[in-house]
Parts: sequence; C-alpha cells; structure tokens
Amino acid sequence: MTFLLVFFTSLVITLFLTPFFISFLKRTKIVDLPGGRKIHTSVIPRMGGLVIYLVVLTMINAFVQDFESVKLIIISATILVFIGIVDDVINLNRFIKFVVQNISAVFLVYYLQPLYHSVVIFGITLHNPYDYLFILVLIIGTVNSINFLDGLDGLASGYSLLIFIVLLALAIRKNDTFIILLTVSLLGSILGFLKFNAFPARVFLGDTGALVLGFFLIFISLLTSINYHESNLDLTFPLILLGVPLLDTAKVFVLRILQKKDPFSPDTKHQHHILQKSIDNYEVTVFVIQLFALVFIVLALFYLKDYRIETTILFFLFGAILIGMQPFLLKFRIADFFDRFLKSFRKNKMENVFIFIKSLIIASAILMTVITIASFSIRTSLSNQELVFLIVAITILFLISYFQSKKIDSIGDISVFINFTIYSIVTKLSLPLLNIPNKNFNILEIIHNTSFYILAFLISVTLILRWKAFSGKRMLFTGIDLTIIVFMLLSFIVNKVLEFDYNYYLSTSLLEAFIFYIWFKIIIDIKKEYTAFLTLGSFLLSISLLITLLIFKY
Repeated sequence: MTFLLVFFTSLVITLFLTPFFISFLKRTKIVDLPGGRKIHTSVIPRMGGLVIYLVVLTMINAFVQDFESVKLIIISATILVFIGIVDDVINLNRFIKFVVQNISAVFLVYYLQPLYHSVVIFGITLHNPYDYLFILVLIIGTVNSINFLDGLDGLASGYSLLIFIVLLALAIRKNDTFIILLTVSLLGSILGFLKFNAFPARVFLGDTGALVLGFFLIFISLLTSINYHESNLDLTFPLILLGVPLLDTAKVFVLRILQKKDPFSPDTKHQHHILQKSIDNYEVTVFVIQLFALVFIVLALFYLKDYRIETTILFFLFGAILIGMQPFLLKFRIADFFDRFLKSFRKNKMENVFIFIKSLIIASAILMTVITIASFSIRTSLSNQELVFLIVAITILFLISYFQSKKIDSIGDISVFINFTIYSIVTKLSLPLLNIPNKNFNILEIIHNTSFYILAFLISVTLILRWKAFSGKRMLFTGIDLTIIVFMLLSFIVNKVLEFDYNYYLSTSLLEAFIFYIWFKIIIDIKKEYTAFLTLGSFLLSISLLITLLIFKY
C-alpha cells in the first residue's frame, strides 16, 4: 500500500507541477534554442527534469525513516542537480562540470564502499586503487551517457523508465524496500514527465534532469549488483544493463579523440542521431533504440542467472552491432526503403476504406461491451483501504486531466491508459459479477478470452487499413505509445526470465489495457469530438468498478 501511494503521489505531483514549471521556464528564458546540431525547430524549455528530482527527494524525505542513512546519496545527487541547473542557465564550462561530477561520484563511492567486499568486472577481481577507479569511471560515464542520450524527444526518459521497471522487479525479489521506494517514485515521476517530454516535446530534461536520471540509474544498478552477488560488487551487470548509452558514449569518445577533438564536445555522431537521419522519423528512432535497450536488459537478467560466459559474448556481439549500425544503414539505404514503402501505399488506395473501418469499429465496440460485462467484479481480495485509495487517486487524475485539457490537447491519453490498466488489474484480483462455475470449464472466462482475441484482431486490421487510408502519412502511435509497447514486452520478459509470478498480473493487464487504449486512440483519431466523452468513460469505468467492490465489501 505504501509503494502504491508513492507511485500515484509521484505521478500526480509531476502531472500537476510540470505545466506550471514549463510556464516558469518560458518566462525566465531557460529554453533550448533551435539551430546547429539540434533537431527541434522551435524554442523548448529545458531543465524540466528538476521536477523529477524534487518529487523523488520529497518521497525519500517522507518515507525513509532513517534519513541519516541516505544523507550521502542526497548530497551526491544534489551536487549533480546544482551543476545541472547552472549549466542549463548559463552553459557552464565542460571541464568544471567534469570536476564537479567527480566530486559527486566520490560521495557515492564513499556511500557504497561499506556495502561490498570486492569489485569484479568480467570475472576479473579489481584491487585497490583500480577498484575505485573503475567505479568512478562507470559512475561518471553513465551520468554523461544519459546526458548524451537525451538528444531526441522522450528518448532518455523513456529509456530510464524501462531500466527502472527491471530494477524494481529485482528489488521486489530481494525485498529491498529502499530500492523499491526509489524506483517506484522514479517510475511515477518519469511516467508523468513523459507526457510532456515525448515527441513532440513541450519540455526537455535539460542537463539537470539527464544527470539526475543517470545518477539514479547507476546508483540503483550498483546496489542491485551487490544484492545479487552476495555483497560483492560485480560491475559487469550495470555495464550490460546500461549497455546502449555506455557503448554509444565510448564509441563517440574514441572517435573524437582519434580526430583530436574534445571528447566532451557536442556532435551528431551518436546512434540516435544516425538512426534519425536514416529513418527520418522521431517515434520509430526512439522505438528502435528502446528495442536495443530491451536486448541488453535481457542479457543483464541472464547474467544474474549465472549465464556469465554466454551473456558476455552476446554483449560484445550486440555491442558491435549497435556501434556498427551506420555502415549498415548507409549500405541498405533504410531511408529510401521507407520512402518507397510509403509511396506504394499512395499508389494503391482502397475504395470505401473508411466505411470498412467504421464497420470494424462498431464490431469492436460491441466486443468491448461484452468484455467489460464479463470482467466486471463484485468481490475482491483488495482491502477497503486500497480500494478507497485507488478511487481517490483516479479522481485526482481526472481533476488534473480536466483542468489541463484546455491548455494541453492530449493530456487525457496517459490517464486513459492508467484507468484501463487499473480496471484490468483489479478484475484479475476479483470475482466476476456473472461468475458461472463449471466442473470442466468456465463459460464466462471463455467468452472473455475469445472476445479479447477477436478484439485484438479487429483492432490490428483497423490499424492497417487506417495506415493505408492515410497513405502512410499519419502515425497513430505517439512516442509514449511506442514506449508503452516496449514496456509491455519488458514486463513479459521479466516474468519469463525471472519466473516472477507477481508480474504476470501486470503483464497481462498491461496488454489488455493497451488493446482498450488503442481502440480509444482509433476512435478519437477518426472522431475527435468523442475525446471528452470516451476519456470520461474510462474514468467512470474504473471508478464504478472500485465503488461496486467497496459496497460489496460491507
């Protein structure tokens, strides 16, 4: 219950504060101007990631009983935040930033040192002073690599979201309440921030946010490695887990040194820049980078399961593929392939396709109704306190969505997905309203599952036809939608690799919620005037279920 409170509180505070902070940044001219190597073409506020840090700091202060025990962590993170704020405001000298980052890293190493007995990397034990040197390099490298990764809308924050969900699952297995608190707070705040940071971004993380995310990524990864290696610090795990930004940073540093340039000087040689130029699509570029992240996450999980040699070999193999991506893209002319693909759609338009799409939508709406009735519940294993909390949390989300809807056109999207997810999770922990037990099979369950399979098929066909109807010019999925897809894939992988039964409910619930969510997106894409009605309906669906369960509790 405590961690559920932390998650929703972090999410709600971030959703509520970020628009006000965006206005403040615009007024104070703390903005990122277009031009040069930058891809965006308009003035965008930066330093938005400060909200994430303030939310996490608030949660630590509120829920960590022994605040003295985490004092060094707060000092280390605050040093990075301070240098990030100064850099976002006046563009600080790179050497000064590097020196301050080292000071922050020393505090973190000082905190970690009593927690482990030895330091290992790829099976090699490191002795003093090389152990401290390698840890410092990894900390500073990670912090800067996340800063470099923050080159496309929602890329760094979406990537961090995926890593933190893995670290949360691992912490739950070890019952590490401090890591659970940190990751849950970070997940809530990042999810709320992604609403404004995903393409097209209304605010950037800035150096402040990127440094903070990099700090918590490496800090929690190191703690997790210690937990899973009997109080020994194996640097291989965080190195593999954070392979995408670390390998990209190492490659760019080597290239700059070979070209006799400042290793910290900005350029467009990062993998996300290369992909974006080749694919010429923000959302797809972020999606591909996140898929690479998924590969390294799987390797890191298998490394924890003692497949050391195999995962090390695969790490270097996929690392080579990631680093050597540019020649491949140039040779096969991926951008030209996408262009020809879209032109083929424009030449072969289908007649009356919109009529067919509307027919599919009507059929899917009927199935949605059947699924809702079949899954609606009256008895649950959740406590009264948990039900009341969820009702309050959803009500607050509704109020935030309502008051921000006039300023931000799509503010309801993430809330709709959360509503569907809560509905699906709660129904899995409850007894259906129309429960019809049978010795051999449950008729209601068969109806529910069959309806979902058909619904998923109809929505898939509708998406294909919609793509063809618009000649490939319009994408239904936004950057945050693609992140949710990778998030779902990751959830199933965690469940499979770690045999994490608790995660099964989350995995299937996310999938079912996403099917409902995509149906919602299709409807409002065709009939935008239905947006308010369907958004309100999603809130009413989850709230009515929770109120019903609360009534039948008495």
